[in-house]
Amino acid sequence: MAKTSNLREFQEAILLRLKEATAKGGAVSTSRLGVNVSSRKVLINLSQVSEVLPVPPIQFVPLTQPWFLGVANVRGNLYNITDLALFMGLPPTQKSANNRIVLINSETTTQSALLIDSLVGLRSVEAMQALEESAESNETFFSNKTYQDADKNKWFELDVEVLVQDKSFIQPTIT
Repeated sequence: MAKTSNLREFQEAILLRLKEATAKGGAVSTSRLGVNVSSRKVLINLSQVSEVLPVPPIQFVPLTQPWFLGVANVRGNLYNITDLALFMGLPPTQKSANNRIVLINSETTTQSALLIDSLVGLRSVEAMQALEESAESNETFFSNKTYQDADKNKWFELDVEVLVQDKSFIQPTIT
């Protein structure tokens, strides 16, 4: 039980820092939300994130792509839930207590959320080394910014604006 409460306290602290960082706006432009997506470490610009929440019950929607998990009620609003790993052609997200949904900022798109494997926390790109290489496999949803942290982990920056403008993301029906 102690591990559960410590994890909960950690997650609440991360969410509080996330809210404070987004409230400050431009003052923290180098801060990113670090998440695990399949085997990748991914950075998401805080200005493109509204909230990070535990996974709510998801209602399946028939005749949609496998990566479109369905819709979920978040405080009375329906959100489209996309398995980010599966959408990017990676193995599907394995269900665990660490899974989270990242609600995309309403200024970026309308009520969409991304399912991730786990939340790592806030990361400063200033504390990382920028790498010359671009994202692996020329993935269109990653910016050309790749970083390496002090532990030699490679981080890929997700370009949420490109992701939400993708035709298949907008229209997840089976064609």
